[in-house]
Amino acid sequence: MFEQEMNAGAIGEIDELSEIQYHLTVVEFDILWNRRTTTQEQSRMDDMIRLINAFEESHC
Repeated sequence: MFEQEMNAGAIGEIDELSEIQYHLTVVEFDILWNRRTTTQEQSRMDDMIRLINAFEESHC
C-alpha cells in the first residue's frame, strides 16, 4: 500500500509528501541501501531519491 502511495507521489504529487511519508521513505531507502537490490528495487530507490530531494528542497 505504501509503495502505491509513493508511486503516485513520484508521478506528480511530490508537494503533497507529508513529513511522516518522508521519514518512512528515508527508512525504506536505508533498508534497501544496506542490501543487494534487484533492478526493480534500484528503480524504486531512484524514485525515492527524487521524492526525498523534492521534500528537502521544499522544506528548507
